[in-house]
Amino acid sequence: MTINTKNTNKTYRHHYHLMPEYGWMNDPNGFSFFNNSYHLFYQYYPYDTVWGPMHWAHAVSDDLIKWDHEKIALRPDKSYDKNGIFSGSGLQVGNEHWLYYTGHNDSFLDFLYDQNLKKKEEVIESEEIVSPIRQVQCLAKSADGITYEKYKHNPVISSQQVPSNIRLEDFRDPKVWEHHDRFYMIVGAKSHENVGHVLFYCSNDGVTWEYLNQLSLGPGYGTAWECPDLFELNGKQVLIFSPQEIPRIGYRYENIHSTMALIGEFDYETGEFIVENEQELDQGFDFYAPQTTLSEEGKRVMVAWMNMWDMEYPLHELGHGWNGSMTLPRELLLKDGRIIQKPYHTIDKFREEKIEWSHFSIKDYFENDKLNGNCQKINIQFYMHDSDYFKMEFFKGDREKLLLSFDKSRNEIVLDRRNAQFPIKNMAIHNDFTRSHSIDLNQKVKLNIFLDVSSIEIFVNDGEHVFTSLFFSKELGEQVSLHSEGHTHIDELIKWELK
Repeated sequence: MTINTKNTNKTYRHHYHLMPEYGWMNDPNGFSFFNNSYHLFYQYYPYDTVWGPMHWAHAVSDDLIKWDHEKIALRPDKSYDKNGIFSGSGLQVGNEHWLYYTGHNDSFLDFLYDQNLKKKEEVIESEEIVSPIRQVQCLAKSADGITYEKYKHNPVISSQQVPSNIRLEDFRDPKVWEHHDRFYMIVGAKSHENVGHVLFYCSNDGVTWEYLNQLSLGPGYGTAWECPDLFELNGKQVLIFSPQEIPRIGYRYENIHSTMALIGEFDYETGEFIVENEQELDQGFDFYAPQTTLSEEGKRVMVAWMNMWDMEYPLHELGHGWNGSMTLPRELLLKDGRIIQKPYHTIDKFREEKIEWSHFSIKDYFENDKLNGNCQKINIQFYMHDSDYFKMEFFKGDREKLLLSFDKSRNEIVLDRRNAQFPIKNMAIHNDFTRSHSIDLNQKVKLNIFLDVSSIEIFVNDGEHVFTSLFFSKELGEQVSLHSEGHTHIDELIKWELK
């Protein structure tokens, strides 16, 4: 199917999150600051609302909230990237903007897509197709931040530079940075034993690269490690990545594909990463492949794809002409050896019409028309000393709601999206509609909640935990209600419209 790019349905489009103008979006790429603007590229297929041969779309912003779309930056049109411009990174080198990406070759995609990279109307079955997949690392440069030219000697890291234990078909997503006048690259990978790895490379000029080392945590940490990123935060080195198919452990890794952070030390001479702590970065349904950059103010900011693989989203089936979005930008901090996430402060300039309630108690339901809406920020602080169960309902209609509940008997927070007439289904796990985490409900709970038409991002206790989720309401419900079994004491409840 080829979409009608002039007939995009705007019913579920966000107001303050980046989305494609049309077509399919996944991983953020090339997140960087250049020529006085933030640049965010992303995996993009312009001809349909499902994945296809990847391009790099391009958006620019001066505040990380409102984005302007530029022309497509990179297309798969060379022998080394003819089946896809896969994920990568960007940085300023001298007066130029350099983009590093994975060139993808897969002859089976030639079988499915025509020379214009559009899905063939009819595919003739053949048993003779052999599909060796090869992934290499490539470079493109720009002087103006708009037009990018691929380096004439690509790839800069070929298959010959991949360690023998690593699969050539799972060697992707380069993140490049400079440290003490040298370039360093981390690449996601998978071994022949289907164990996740990252590989480290170094270079004096950003063009000629040498293998440095590799890291793996063993078979209990998933298969391919995608979209790695390494950076310094409060004197520690942080490595974030998205491990695929990591087994569920209690409240952890409830998604089939997750995102985690390792906190520790990195030796730039040997390429050895020493792990001191680990954590999952988001407890919700829709968060994957994050990438960070330094803001103009020197803050470490992260953006992720607000979707998830192996989930069935309704936008494609409904023919809306677009599919995919990015999370809010989040400032990362380190507290007691753990990553804390805060919505980047520039979102606050879009707040309007503040409404505030304070120092009251809820028993049974609390409903107020002034609290309703689907594009707003809600701050709430509450105590459950005299209650056993407390819940908040969003996007509520006659038959639909997104439920956030707190059960003191279990010290548990649960996000439940089963009550939707356009449900988002896990294609591998039946009835997979909840995400949860432990929480001490004998203490005060603070929530910062962002609603944006078809998404919610919940920051718990100043960003100690975050739940990110999509929700497509057929009824387009906008009611927000609170309910308590026993008396829940509300210290503060503030709501702003976000414009």
